[in-house]
Amino acid sequence: MNSIQDKTDWKQLSEFLARMNRLKQHHVGYCGEQEEEIYGALMEDFAEGGGRGQRFTVYASEGRIIGALGFQVDEEDRSAEVWGPFIDAGQAEWAPLANRLWREGLSRLDAVVDTLYGFYNMENVNCTNFMAEIGAERSGLHTILKSRGKAGVNWTSDSPLVDSTGVEDITPELEAEFLKLHAMSFPGTYYGGKEILNRLNGDRRLFTAVEHGELAGYVYVEAEPEFREGSIEYIAVSSDFQRRGYGKKLLARALRYLFGNVGTEEISLCVSRDNIGAIRLYESMGFDTEHQLAAFVLKVEGISPTQEQDRIAATSERS
Repeated sequence: MNSIQDKTDWKQLSEFLARMNRLKQHHVGYCGEQEEEIYGALMEDFAEGGGRGQRFTVYASEGRIIGALGFQVDEEDRSAEVWGPFIDAGQAEWAPLANRLWREGLSRLDAVVDTLYGFYNMENVNCTNFMAEIGAERSGLHTILKSRGKAGVNWTSDSPLVDSTGVEDITPELEAEFLKLHAMSFPGTYYGGKEILNRLNGDRRLFTAVEHGELAGYVYVEAEPEFREGSIEYIAVSSDFQRRGYGKKLLARALRYLFGNVGTEEISLCVSRDNIGAIRLYESMGFDTEHQLAAFVLKVEGISPTQEQDRIAATSERS
Protein backbone atom coordinates (compact mmCIF):
# COMPACT_ATOMS: atom_id res chain seq x y z
CA MET A 1 0.00 0.00 0.00
CA ASN A 2 1.29 3.46 -0.94
CA SER A 3 0.95 6.14 1.74
CA ILE A 4 2.46 9.13 3.52
CA GLN A 5 4.30 7.92 6.62
CA ASP A 6 2.68 9.04 9.87
CA LYS A 7 5.94 8.59 11.78
CA THR A 8 9.29 9.09 10.09
CA ASP A 9 11.99 6.45 10.46
CA TRP A 10 14.97 8.83 10.42
CA LYS A 11 17.55 6.08 9.93
CA GLN A 12 15.68 4.68 6.96
CA LEU A 13 15.23 8.18 5.55
CA SER A 14 18.93 9.02 5.88
CA GLU A 15 19.85 5.84 3.99
CA PHE A 16 17.36 6.70 1.24
CA LEU A 17 18.60 10.29 0.92
CA ALA A 18 22.26 9.26 0.84
CA ARG A 19 21.62 6.69 -1.87
CA MET A 20 19.60 9.12 -3.99
CA ASN A 21 21.82 12.16 -3.49
CA ARG A 22 24.93 10.38 -4.74
CA LEU A 23 23.28 10.23 -8.17
CA LYS A 24 23.55 13.43 -10.21
CA GLN A 25 20.05 12.96 -11.67
CA HIS A 26 18.63 13.16 -8.12
CA HIS A 27 21.24 15.40 -6.47
CA VAL A 28 20.13 18.30 -4.24
CA GLY A 29 22.84 20.74 -3.17
CA TYR A 30 21.55 21.25 0.37
CA CYS A 31 21.74 17.55 1.26
CA GLY A 32 24.92 15.62 2.00
CA GLU A 33 25.98 12.28 0.55
CA GLN A 34 27.13 10.38 3.65
CA GLU A 35 24.42 8.52 5.54
CA GLU A 36 25.82 9.39 8.98
CA GLU A 37 26.15 13.07 8.09
CA ILE A 38 22.59 13.21 6.75
CA TYR A 39 21.26 11.45 9.84
CA GLY A 40 22.95 14.04 12.05
CA ALA A 41 21.42 16.89 10.04
CA LEU A 42 17.97 15.27 10.16
CA MET A 43 18.14 14.83 13.92
CA GLU A 44 19.35 18.39 14.50
CA ASP A 45 17.19 20.29 12.01
CA PHE A 46 14.08 18.15 11.60
CA ALA A 47 13.55 15.51 14.29
CA GLU A 48 14.19 17.41 17.51
CA GLY A 49 11.83 19.91 19.10
CA GLY A 50 8.26 21.05 18.53
CA GLY A 51 6.63 20.09 15.26
CA ARG A 52 9.82 20.13 13.22
CA GLY A 53 9.41 16.43 12.45
CA GLN A 54 6.50 17.43 10.24
CA ARG A 55 8.87 19.40 8.01
CA PHE A 56 9.86 16.19 6.22
CA THR A 57 7.19 14.32 4.28
CA VAL A 58 7.94 10.71 3.39
CA TYR A 59 6.00 8.56 0.92
CA ALA A 60 6.37 4.78 1.17
CA SER A 61 5.21 1.70 -0.69
CA GLU A 62 4.97 -1.51 1.34
CA GLY A 63 7.45 -0.12 3.86
CA ARG A 64 9.97 1.04 1.24
CA ILE A 65 10.55 4.78 0.84
CA ILE A 66 9.93 5.94 -2.72
CA GLY A 67 9.58 9.69 -2.16
CA ALA A 68 10.65 12.37 0.32
CA LEU A 69 10.52 16.15 0.60
CA GLY A 70 11.83 18.38 3.39
CA PHE A 71 11.83 22.07 4.26
CA GLN A 72 14.86 23.16 6.33
CA VAL A 73 13.39 26.27 7.93
CA ASP A 74 15.16 29.39 9.16
CA GLU A 75 12.42 30.78 11.40
CA GLU A 76 14.19 34.08 12.02
CA ASP A 77 14.67 34.71 8.30
CA ARG A 78 11.22 33.23 7.46
CA SER A 79 12.75 31.12 4.71
CA ALA A 80 13.31 27.45 3.95
CA GLU A 81 15.75 25.39 1.89
CA VAL A 82 13.99 22.66 -0.08
CA TRP A 83 15.34 19.12 0.23
CA GLY A 84 13.86 17.34 -2.77
CA PRO A 85 11.56 16.13 -4.05
CA PHE A 86 13.56 12.88 -3.92
CA ILE A 87 11.60 10.29 -5.88
CA ASP A 88 12.64 6.71 -6.63
CA ALA A 89 9.97 5.79 -9.17
CA GLY A 90 9.35 5.62 -12.89
CA GLN A 91 9.21 8.77 -14.99
CA ALA A 92 5.43 8.55 -15.40
CA GLU A 93 5.01 8.56 -11.61
CA TRP A 94 7.47 11.37 -10.91
CA ALA A 95 5.32 14.47 -11.46
CA PRO A 96 2.15 13.18 -9.70
CA LEU A 97 4.18 12.08 -6.69
CA ALA A 98 6.16 15.34 -6.62
CA ASN A 99 2.94 17.36 -6.60
CA ARG A 100 1.50 15.22 -3.82
CA LEU A 101 4.63 15.57 -1.70
CA TRP A 102 4.67 19.33 -2.29
CA ARG A 103 1.02 19.83 -1.31
CA GLU A 104 1.31 17.56 1.70
CA GLY A 105 4.65 19.01 2.77
CA LEU A 106 3.44 22.60 2.73
CA SER A 107 0.22 21.70 4.55
CA ARG A 108 2.25 20.08 7.37
CA LEU A 109 4.75 22.93 7.67
CA ASP A 110 4.60 24.38 11.19
CA ALA A 111 6.30 27.71 10.40
CA VAL A 112 5.46 30.74 8.28
CA VAL A 113 7.90 31.29 5.43
CA ASP A 114 8.23 34.07 2.88
CA THR A 115 10.88 32.52 0.65
CA LEU A 116 11.74 29.01 -0.51
CA TYR A 117 15.17 28.17 -1.93
CA GLY A 118 16.07 25.29 -4.25
CA PHE A 119 19.55 24.11 -5.25
CA TYR A 120 19.70 21.33 -7.83
CA ASN A 121 22.26 19.54 -9.95
CA MET A 122 21.89 20.54 -13.58
CA GLU A 123 21.42 16.84 -14.38
CA ASN A 124 18.46 16.69 -11.98
CA VAL A 125 16.10 17.67 -14.78
CA ASN A 126 12.94 16.56 -12.97
CA CYS A 127 13.53 18.93 -10.06
CA THR A 128 14.71 21.89 -12.15
CA ASN A 129 11.61 21.54 -14.34
CA PHE A 130 9.41 21.19 -11.26
CA MET A 131 10.78 24.41 -9.80
CA ALA A 132 10.01 26.27 -13.02
CA GLU A 133 6.49 24.83 -13.15
CA ILE A 134 5.60 26.04 -9.65
CA GLY A 135 6.82 29.56 -10.43
CA ALA A 136 10.32 29.61 -8.93
CA GLU A 137 12.90 31.86 -10.56
CA ARG A 138 16.40 30.64 -11.35
CA SER A 139 18.73 32.92 -9.40
CA GLY A 140 22.13 31.64 -10.48
CA LEU A 141 24.39 28.85 -11.67
CA HIS A 142 27.08 27.50 -9.37
CA THR A 143 30.02 25.13 -9.45
CA ILE A 144 30.81 22.80 -6.55
CA LEU A 145 34.49 21.91 -6.36
CA LYS A 146 36.14 19.37 -4.09
CA SER A 147 39.71 18.62 -3.10
CA ARG A 148 41.06 15.45 -1.58
CA GLY A 149 44.53 16.91 -1.34
CA LYS A 150 47.11 17.71 -4.00
CA ALA A 151 49.51 14.88 -4.78
CA GLY A 152 53.00 15.43 -3.41
CA VAL A 153 52.03 18.39 -1.20
CA ASN A 154 52.69 18.31 2.54
CA TRP A 155 50.06 20.68 3.91
CA THR A 156 52.05 21.27 7.09
CA SER A 157 55.20 22.29 5.21
CA ASP A 158 56.45 25.69 4.12
CA SER A 159 56.40 24.94 0.39
CA PRO A 160 55.50 27.86 -1.92
CA LEU A 161 52.19 26.21 -2.83
CA VAL A 162 50.96 26.42 0.75
CA ASP A 163 52.51 29.77 1.67
CA SER A 164 50.08 31.62 3.93
CA THR A 165 52.46 34.06 5.60
CA GLY A 166 50.61 36.80 7.44
CA VAL A 167 47.20 35.08 7.40
CA GLU A 168 45.94 34.63 10.96
CA ASP A 169 42.73 34.23 12.95
CA ILE A 170 40.61 37.36 13.07
CA THR A 171 41.21 39.74 15.96
CA PRO A 172 38.57 41.98 17.60
CA GLU A 173 39.96 45.16 16.05
CA LEU A 174 39.31 43.76 12.55
CA GLU A 175 35.70 42.76 13.13
CA ALA A 176 34.15 46.03 11.93
CA GLU A 177 36.16 45.92 8.69
CA PHE A 178 35.23 42.27 8.22
CA LEU A 179 31.51 43.02 8.62
CA LYS A 180 31.74 45.74 5.98
CA LEU A 181 33.73 43.64 3.49
CA HIS A 182 31.47 40.60 3.95
CA ALA A 183 28.31 42.66 3.38
CA MET A 184 29.81 44.15 0.21
CA SER A 185 31.12 40.83 -1.10
CA PHE A 186 28.12 38.62 -0.31
CA PRO A 187 24.93 40.70 -0.02
CA GLY A 188 21.92 38.69 1.12
CA THR A 189 23.95 35.53 1.72
CA TYR A 190 23.01 32.63 4.00
CA TYR A 191 25.44 33.65 6.80
CA GLY A 192 25.68 37.33 7.63
CA GLY A 193 28.89 38.73 9.08
CA LYS A 194 27.62 38.82 12.67
CA GLU A 195 26.37 35.26 12.38
CA ILE A 196 29.81 34.11 11.19
CA LEU A 197 31.45 35.80 14.19
CA ASN A 198 28.95 34.11 16.51
CA ARG A 199 29.61 30.71 14.91
CA LEU A 200 33.38 30.77 15.47
CA ASN A 201 34.76 27.91 17.56
CA GLY A 202 37.47 25.27 17.34
CA ASP A 203 36.05 23.83 14.12
CA ARG A 204 34.88 27.08 12.50
CA ARG A 205 37.67 29.52 11.80
CA LEU A 206 37.86 32.96 10.22
CA PHE A 207 41.31 33.81 8.87
CA THR A 208 42.30 37.31 7.75
CA ALA A 209 45.06 38.88 5.68
CA VAL A 210 46.22 42.34 6.78
CA GLU A 211 48.36 44.94 5.03
CA HIS A 212 49.52 48.06 6.88
CA GLY A 213 46.81 47.56 9.48
CA GLU A 214 44.00 47.26 6.93
CA LEU A 215 41.95 44.16 6.20
CA ALA A 216 42.98 42.86 2.78
CA GLY A 217 40.78 39.76 2.75
CA TYR A 218 39.38 36.84 4.71
CA VAL A 219 38.43 33.19 4.42
CA TYR A 220 35.83 31.42 6.58
CA VAL A 221 36.05 27.63 6.89
CA GLU A 222 34.11 24.92 8.70
CA ALA A 223 35.46 21.50 9.68
CA GLU A 224 33.50 18.37 10.52
CA PRO A 225 36.15 16.15 12.11
CA GLU A 226 33.71 13.29 12.77
CA PHE A 227 33.19 12.92 9.01
CA ARG A 228 36.72 14.06 8.04
CA GLU A 229 35.17 16.73 5.86
CA GLY A 230 35.57 20.47 5.60
CA SER A 231 34.21 23.37 3.60
CA ILE A 232 35.38 26.79 2.53
CA GLU A 233 32.24 28.84 2.99
CA TYR A 234 33.50 32.31 2.06
CA ILE A 235 36.65 33.86 0.67
CA ALA A 236 36.93 37.51 -0.33
CA VAL A 237 39.62 40.08 -1.07
CA SER A 238 39.02 43.82 -0.79
CA SER A 239 39.02 45.66 -4.13
CA ASP A 240 41.95 47.77 -2.87
CA PHE A 241 44.13 44.66 -2.46
CA GLN A 242 43.21 42.48 -5.41
CA ARG A 243 45.79 41.03 -7.81
CA ARG A 244 48.41 40.91 -5.06
CA GLY A 245 48.23 37.19 -4.33
CA TYR A 246 45.98 37.44 -1.28
CA GLY A 247 43.38 35.06 -2.69
CA LYS A 248 45.97 32.31 -3.01
CA LYS A 249 47.41 33.00 0.46
CA LEU A 250 43.96 32.88 2.06
CA LEU A 251 43.12 29.67 0.24
CA ALA A 252 46.46 28.16 1.28
CA ARG A 253 45.73 29.00 4.93
CA ALA A 254 42.34 27.35 4.70
CA LEU A 255 43.84 24.20 3.17
CA ARG A 256 46.68 24.06 5.70
CA TYR A 257 44.19 24.25 8.54
CA LEU A 258 41.71 21.71 7.15
CA PHE A 259 44.17 19.20 5.69
CA GLY A 260 47.15 19.77 7.97
CA ASN A 261 45.61 20.58 11.36
CA VAL A 262 42.21 18.90 11.30
CA GLY A 263 43.16 15.92 9.13
CA THR A 264 40.29 16.47 6.74
CA GLU A 265 40.13 14.07 3.79
CA GLU A 266 37.79 16.11 1.60
CA ILE A 267 37.14 19.85 1.25
CA SER A 268 34.30 21.39 -0.74
CA LEU A 269 33.46 24.90 -1.86
CA CYS A 270 30.84 26.60 -4.00
CA VAL A 271 31.47 29.41 -6.48
CA SER A 272 29.48 31.19 -9.17
CA ARG A 273 29.97 29.40 -12.47
CA ASP A 274 30.81 32.75 -14.08
CA ASN A 275 33.76 33.37 -11.73
CA ILE A 276 36.32 31.80 -14.05
CA GLY A 277 39.31 33.40 -12.30
CA ALA A 278 38.37 31.91 -8.94
CA ILE A 279 37.71 28.50 -10.45
CA ARG A 280 41.16 28.50 -12.07
CA LEU A 281 42.75 29.43 -8.73
CA TYR A 282 40.95 26.58 -6.98
CA GLU A 283 41.94 24.13 -9.71
CA SER A 284 45.59 25.20 -9.39
CA MET A 285 45.39 24.30 -5.69
CA GLY A 286 44.06 20.80 -6.29
CA PHE A 287 40.28 21.26 -6.60
CA ASP A 288 38.18 19.46 -9.22
CA THR A 289 34.64 20.21 -10.35
CA GLU A 290 32.15 17.87 -8.68
CA HIS A 291 28.73 19.34 -9.53
CA GLN A 292 27.12 22.08 -11.59
CA LEU A 293 24.03 23.38 -9.81
CA ALA A 294 21.17 25.79 -10.44
CA ALA A 295 19.75 27.92 -7.62
CA PHE A 296 16.05 28.80 -7.46
CA VAL A 297 13.99 31.25 -5.41
CA LEU A 298 10.23 31.03 -4.84
CA LYS A 299 8.69 34.06 -3.14
CA VAL A 300 5.58 33.34 -1.08
CA GLU A 301 5.44 36.60 0.89
CA GLY A 302 2.21 37.12 2.77
CA ILE A 303 1.06 33.58 1.98
CA SER A 304 0.70 30.93 4.67
CA PRO A 305 1.94 27.43 3.87
CA THR A 306 -1.66 26.20 3.53
CA GLN A 307 -2.55 28.95 1.06
CA GLU A 308 0.55 28.21 -0.98
CA GLN A 309 -0.19 24.50 -1.21
CA ASP A 310 -3.73 25.36 -2.38
CA ARG A 311 -2.22 27.56 -5.12
CA ILE A 312 0.11 24.76 -6.23
CA ALA A 313 -2.79 22.29 -6.21
CA ALA A 314 -4.79 24.56 -8.50
CA THR A 315 -1.81 24.91 -10.83
CA SER A 316 -1.28 21.15 -11.05
CA GLU A 317 -4.97 20.53 -11.71
CA ARG A 318 -4.89 22.90 -14.69
CA SER A 319 -1.78 21.24 -16.17
